[in-house]
Amino acid sequence: MDDMSEYKEMYAVESAEHLQSMNEALLSLEKDPKNSETINVMFRAAHTLKGMSATMGYSNIKVLTHNMENLMDRVRKNELILDSSIIDVLFECLDALEKMVENPEKSSEFEITDLITKISISEGKVPAVDLSKQEQAGSIGNIEHNETAGTISPSEKPEIAKILEKSETGCNIFEVSVTLHESCMLKSARSTVVMRNLSELGEILETIPPVKDLEDEKFDREFKLIISTKEDAQKIEDAAKKVSEISKVEVKPHIGVKAQTKVEEKTCTTEGSKTSIKSVQSVRVSIERLDSLMNLVGELVINKIRLMQLASTHKLDVLEETLASLNRLTNDLQEEIMASRMVPIEQIFNRFPRMVRDLAKKEGKDVDLVLEGGDIELDRTVLDEIGDPLVHILRNCVDHGIELPEVRKQIGKDPKGIITLTARREKNHVVIEAQDDGKGIDPQKMRDSAVKKGLMSQEEATKLSDTEAINLSFLPGFSTAEKVTDISGRGVGMDVVRTKIGGMGGSIKLDSVVGKGTTIKLKLPLTVAIIHSLMVKVGTDIYAIPITNVIRDLSIKKEEIKTIKGEEVILIRGEVLPLVRLHRLFGIKSNGSGELLVVVVERAGNNVGLVVDQVIGQQEVIIKNLDNNILKGVKGFAGATILGDGNVALILDVGTLL
Repeated sequence: MDDMSEYKEMYAVESAEHLQSMNEALLSLEKDPKNSETINVMFRAAHTLKGMSATMGYSNIKVLTHNMENLMDRVRKNELILDSSIIDVLFECLDALEKMVENPEKSSEFEITDLITKISISEGKVPAVDLSKQEQAGSIGNIEHNETAGTISPSEKPEIAKILEKSETGCNIFEVSVTLHESCMLKSARSTVVMRNLSELGEILETIPPVKDLEDEKFDREFKLIISTKEDAQKIEDAAKKVSEISKVEVKPHIGVKAQTKVEEKTCTTEGSKTSIKSVQSVRVSIERLDSLMNLVGELVINKIRLMQLASTHKLDVLEETLASLNRLTNDLQEEIMASRMVPIEQIFNRFPRMVRDLAKKEGKDVDLVLEGGDIELDRTVLDEIGDPLVHILRNCVDHGIELPEVRKQIGKDPKGIITLTARREKNHVVIEAQDDGKGIDPQKMRDSAVKKGLMSQEEATKLSDTEAINLSFLPGFSTAEKVTDISGRGVGMDVVRTKIGGMGGSIKLDSVVGKGTTIKLKLPLTVAIIHSLMVKVGTDIYAIPITNVIRDLSIKKEEIKTIKGEEVILIRGEVLPLVRLHRLFGIKSNGSGELLVVVVERAGNNVGLVVDQVIGQQEVIIKNLDNNILKGVKGFAGATILGDGNVALILDVGTLL
């Protein structure tokens, strides 16, 4: 093809997936270097990326992946032992590939001679001293022609009973061999279109390789289909050849079954064929388009609520049935759009094992990262937002939490530290916990550091509880690191985490036991587009408090309020609860009453009571961000929502409000 620009985005997405597969395979091989299945995964990913890069004309990526593929081929043939030095070289190659794939147009400027030399040394070959880029590119000039083009083993046969059953009913059973053009890059897409075309003429009984492998492009240029049809061979061939980038189609009777002259219409229907092909039909949709759809659905929901309120106010009973149907359809549409935005959290989790491995190696520590709950789904926007906070948390676990192997040995711990990253679903939230079995956080050390940095007096620090002392780590610029490293100790980290999580309507809690370890618990909404909130009234204004922050609500009498150092508090179940009157905070006149309504919220592990005039109830609200609003950058607000009566309600960000 002359113009490959339309394929660049697809190349970027798919190459990233193959690099991730190689990363995961290498991490597994580091623990179990003889696992043949993982070795094959590594080999196939390198092979596929090489073919894609060759098609796109990215010769340096092609050359490097070809050399990696050759090395892995020798490993899987037991000609080479996969030791730690080879794995380190392969990790270096992966890092180089990631940089080149980020900007493939400039990949030819990337120097790969040293890496190829290291691979040659790993293989025990005499390395080339001066390998020019032309020689690099030329070294595999005829690769594509020398490799076996996805030949299919004769033993790979579909279920014989199923085929015989179809042939006995008078159907033609054909074996269709399809060979893609050498320049074809979208192999999965082309195979899908071929199957769709043929499924309209009959029932596809089997694909070789299986459908999953076709989807994942785990084949070279040839694949086969076994089809039951009432049509003749020529029509089947023509349907397959309609697809572009097909170089050859061969149709022949399968396993000796000859074409039938007598056809029974009912037994050769194509009803089942559409079902059999449905599993391979998927569409890549940009996140921008999904965001746009979500915004439109949000507007629809707001207008629906407005209509229902108008019908109720004006007692328009005639609209009730239609509005009930509209309400149901809108809710279904909202759920479908939200579901289409949900992706497994493992997409973020999967990038952490390599990061933890590299950090631990740099620190001279032995750390094992355990991932659990990767199948839990989150809105794509939430997933994008939590990446950086989790990086901060894991870096702290490695640097501050886990001790050096010799130190762990001396205190009776396993020399290898364990960090566990877990995701689980709780009602309308997702909880992510990062737990390490390191030295924990010493509250006294936190107090001393706060005094040393001038953040508080010695007297104030002494009065802090252990929990309050531990939570000093959330203060901007706070760090107990004895030395500044490129990993941590610059006073940037946990304050960033709290701000980010709070901005999404989530919460964060820190627990630690000296000598045992630390647990950081993040509570997140499933989506940042629509959140479950507690609606409250302060004066005449309505505010939304994300349910993730709410502990409970209660009613108290004025005489129950005590004053400590000028601050109002109440005693609830032996706990001193600080009170914040929102009408004073916002400069709003309170309605005033004998009893006070208090919404207890959690902030950085501590509970605070927000005094409001009325608790309206729970409601799902559509978040409108404040990017273009005069409130942009104002602390205490996570966004706004439009109520059923058309008025605007602000959504409180508890993390920055107090």
